Amino acid sequence: MAIIAGLTAHGSSLNMPDIRVAPVVFSALAHCPETPRSRPMSASTTATLRHDWTLAEVRALFVQPFNDLLFQAQTLHRAHFDANRVQVSTLLSIKTGACPEDCKYCPQSGHYNTGLEKEKLLEVQKVLEEAARAKSIGSTRFCMGAAWKHPSAKDMPYVLEMVKGVKAMGLET
Repeated sequence: MAIIAGLTAHGSSLNMPDIRVAPVVFSALAHCPETPRSRPMSASTTATLRHDWTLAEVRALFVQPFNDLLFQAQTLHRAHFDANRVQVSTLLSIKTGACPEDCKYCPQSGHYNTGLEKEKLLEVQKVLEEAARAKSIGSTRFCMGAAWKHPSAKDMPYVLEMVKGVKAMGLET
């Protein structure tokens, strides 16, 4: 489980717009009269981590009552992790705006007028300073986000230097 401890752009906190999110769709679907109810799963069933899901099994997740699904997720999580411990992560945008991707949820996409100004790749030293600050406040993971499909050949050596520097601090990337 990860918690974003700080969301920064060039070292300052971002002022995020007040975003309203629609109610969770899972609970609305799960409580429709025509939706079949799931039977509670045993702890041994829910503690099995799988990567071979069929389409029917994935669809079945959407019709389960939300609290049952939450319980199953919690049981699986507890089987593999300490339930009372979280990983603190810090996210830094190392290249902001004008991304060629068309991710509808992302303000970095160049396909929409989000008001986000395009900024060049941050200098390596600035990124490493932010990573050191993140570590000093308790982060164990430092995520570097960039508005691109892939780094350009020109930017790749700098990105590699950033990753090596962050790893040398003992942080996950």
